[in-house]
Amino acid sequence: DEDQPYGTLTIEERELRKRLRAKMKQFGGYPELLRECAYEHWHRMLFARFLAENNLLMHPSGVPVTLEECEELAAGEGAADGWELAARYASAMLPQIFRTDDPVLEVPLAPEHVQRLEKLLNELPSPVFTADDSLGWVYQYWQSKRKDEVNASEEKIDGSTIGPVTQLFTEPYMVQFLLHNTLGGWWMGRHPGEPLPLDMPYLRTLDDGTPAAGTFDGWPDTAAEITIMDPCCGSGHFLVEAFGIMLAFRMAEEGLSPAEAGDAVLRGNIHGLEIDARCTQLAAFALALAAWKTGGYRPLPPLNVACSGLSLRATKEEWIALADGDDRLKAGMQRLHDLFQMAPDLGSLIDPAAVSQPNLVTAGFDELQPLLGRALEREDVQEDEGLHFAGVVAQGIARAARLLAAKYALVATNVPYLMQGKQGDTLKKHLQDAYSDGKNDIGTAFLLRCLDFCEPAGTVALVTMQSWRYLGAYERLRAKLLTERTLHVLAVLGPNAFQTISGEIVNVGLFVICRGRAPQSHEFISLDASEQDMPHAKAQMLRAGDLLLLPQEAQLANPDSRIVLGRLGDGELLAKYAEAYQGICTGDYARFGRTFWELPALGGGWVAQRTPVSQTRPYGGCTQCLLWEGGAGALHRFLAKRLGETGLGAWVRGTEAWGHRGIGVGQMSGLPVTLYLGEAFDNNLAVIVPKSDDLLMPVWAYCSSEEFCEHVRSIDQSIKVTNKTLLKVPFDLEHWQKVADEMGPLPEPFSDDPTQWLFDGNPARTTEPLQVAVARLLGYNWPEQADDGLDEFADRDGIVSLPSVAGELPAADRLTRLLAAAFGDDWDPQKLSELLAGVDYAGKALHEWLRDGFFAQHCRLFHQRPFIWHLWDGRRDGFSVLVNYHRLDRSLLERLTYTYLGDWISRQRHANDQGEQGADARLVAAQELQTKLKLILEGERPHDIFVRWKPLHEQPIGWEPDINDGVRLNIRPFMEAGVLRSKPNTKWGTDRGKNPPDAPFGEKRDNDRHFTNEEKHAARREAGLE
Repeated sequence: DEDQPYGTLTIEERELRKRLRAKMKQFGGYPELLRECAYEHWHRMLFARFLAENNLLMHPSGVPVTLEECEELAAGEGAADGWELAARYASAMLPQIFRTDDPVLEVPLAPEHVQRLEKLLNELPSPVFTADDSLGWVYQYWQSKRKDEVNASEEKIDGSTIGPVTQLFTEPYMVQFLLHNTLGGWWMGRHPGEPLPLDMPYLRTLDDGTPAAGTFDGWPDTAAEITIMDPCCGSGHFLVEAFGIMLAFRMAEEGLSPAEAGDAVLRGNIHGLEIDARCTQLAAFALALAAWKTGGYRPLPPLNVACSGLSLRATKEEWIALADGDDRLKAGMQRLHDLFQMAPDLGSLIDPAAVSQPNLVTAGFDELQPLLGRALEREDVQEDEGLHFAGVVAQGIARAARLLAAKYALVATNVPYLMQGKQGDTLKKHLQDAYSDGKNDIGTAFLLRCLDFCEPAGTVALVTMQSWRYLGAYERLRAKLLTERTLHVLAVLGPNAFQTISGEIVNVGLFVICRGRAPQSHEFISLDASEQDMPHAKAQMLRAGDLLLLPQEAQLANPDSRIVLGRLGDGELLAKYAEAYQGICTGDYARFGRTFWELPALGGGWVAQRTPVSQTRPYGGCTQCLLWEGGAGALHRFLAKRLGETGLGAWVRGTEAWGHRGIGVGQMSGLPVTLYLGEAFDNNLAVIVPKSDDLLMPVWAYCSSEEFCEHVRSIDQSIKVTNKTLLKVPFDLEHWQKVADEMGPLPEPFSDDPTQWLFDGNPARTTEPLQVAVARLLGYNWPEQADDGLDEFADRDGIVSLPSVAGELPAADRLTRLLAAAFGDDWDPQKLSELLAGVDYAGKALHEWLRDGFFAQHCRLFHQRPFIWHLWDGRRDGFSVLVNYHRLDRSLLERLTYTYLGDWISRQRHANDQGEQGADARLVAAQELQTKLKLILEGERPHDIFVRWKPLHEQPIGWEPDINDGVRLNIRPFMEAGVLRSKPNTKWGTDRGKNPPDAPFGEKRDNDRHFTNEEKHAARREAGLE
């Protein structure tokens, strides 16, 4: 990528360099050119293996050859090895994919890289190359690393990154269901009584034998006239499946041979567009391979597959000049140039016909189309070093433009998914301008674009996210579709529909929608496979599951025109009796959120914050607290910088519910509920507040029932439902009042779980008696702790030594006394045995659990944010103490280091002098521990504390922790020193999200930084603090 070539280059090398630089400009830069070169070489080798395994790798003489035969022929044909020769043969067979004049194929790869690629291909078994869906899997695997890199960057998605992020291999059963019920339904309508010319296991029929999805009467009458488009064709899965169907149709209708029918289908039926040039290659190869498999090898007609993401080289002035001074044509050409200039970001979302509507000022597309063709043809007249390559690109753009402007009978695809918040500026603005009803996700914008691709009676068959069926943001979209279009099929797949994506990340459905308006009595078929948890089970449901006919017009009567499977109950909605609120989003919870036990007590700006429960219970979700500071502190300033003062309401939500009683609803999965007591709450919990106190009981009875979740999920299958959705379900007040009366009064707020602030701190009234007893011994107090007389057993300074040190009893003895007082008459040796058995220490002594089991269990119980720290010297017979983290300031750490540990060291030194066995080893271990604690007190790397939201002059110097910064940051010096009994599962990498641009250490939320004490002192001096 140097401006000037090296003087040692030959004339041929200089010419190749010139052509490579031209291609580099087209692709955006040197790294992109490197990727393109790697892909071209890889694809050529990959396709050669595919051809060879299918007996289709052709020698120039016209006979198929194997890879072994290529190896034998290589030397005689001037190839380095058999793979190079096979790749050369493949290139000759696929001139539409591998141009013989492509400069990247003239760049020789390093021998070691070639060997690695050959090894990779050789290790793959033959069935990989004969399976129908292998190409798609290959590309998805190849893109996986790039996809992870793009997602990890948290940058907005533009044309350079949209491919790997949005492309998703479509499962065969999805493709077949959509095509069988559209193309198959058309065939049955045009050929009544005739058998299908191929097997269509997913084609569903009604009881009378008619196609369940309809016969698509507005389509052409013959297969030869049917045009099919996949505008997001990826590796060609829809195209190849459609090719096989149309091949059978045309053979049956026209009496053609497989080769004749295949060529006819490629010429007139199958069309594909794709924003990613490499995917376009795969799709074209997949179609060619399918055609050769069915009709034998032969030269194929030009394929109607093009890349819609290529960028222009000609200037806007050159396009406008073609208008010959006509102002209307000039205005239209200007707008078209602006549109095609965005092709790398928009791809198939470009609609040339929509950009220019005819009026007195601007010419319409019909007038502009001849000029557009001339403009694209003239892309190859650039007088620069890219002359030839520009012409190649122009041909691709011209082919894509023709496909973008055409109309089709069937548009079938798996649309990409990308929420508005992740969209780059160009894409985001275009969706707002051209597809405002679907702008929230590129997938819904593509739904609208696909309808625009259709002929007046055309049809779309799509795999899409389900969210547009029910989210409030799509209400206008749904209303328009239900009133202006015809819904034929709705198949709900739900989560786990893809083999390679687990959980509920992608929640999809299959939709067939015709462009024309539905008759008033029209019914569509629906099918629910969301309960099946594996792709093969969902596929079986699509083949044989019960069909439900639903009136399309009736969907408009649902709340927000939601498209619902089944029928909602009658009566008033819950919205009549309650309000629902969304919780606060901080944008940086690692900074503004804590578990309550990380703080000595709530207060000092911290408020209790409710979070969702994992299962329905009267009281739960009481673990977190929020740095609120009256709404005017650090959180307010942070959000004001990010959102502006006028935008705070987008994230600071739900304060209207504070101080009121209601029901907290977890917004994920099964919508578990808990009683809400008026606290702050986070953005994963919605709070329903009844409009009067007497409604709390019946609303609780309803929300805690199975019916509530069923009703909500019938209108919203989102991974996370909105707070407003929770109110759009029928609520029979009379019925639920009776249920509430039978349930009796609500329980008083209480929890026996020590991770809930409602717990009263009594070891005899908890699920974790030993953990609570240790915490009480170290002087910790729960927020709702009662006066139970156990405080007299608490240690005065928050340090409890396991062995006897500094005149104190061993920890086990002191803990036994506290337990005896807590359990009272129920205390005896048997009770202690039961308690130890409950923590997997049956048959062992209390001191053994304290030494070996307590701290690891403490970390697990308290979410890896321990507040009782177990420090030791690494020996079971050595120095070992428990410390109350809340009291562990510099003074206490010095006392621990020099008084407690100093006393132990003195005793071991004396014992060593007396010749006591093992004393020498204990002395060395204790001295090493003391050295490590001194390093923590000093605080140089790596024993320092770094707080990413504080400027350098506020960073701790040595051990001077701020309790508000949390356990995660403050425990690091002790973990780095290796002085904890076990390591909590705590990391200090990069947190999600970005800081404001003026943050002390930049936008990246990197917690893994270190500064010297001198650097900190210098910063304090500069700030006038020293």
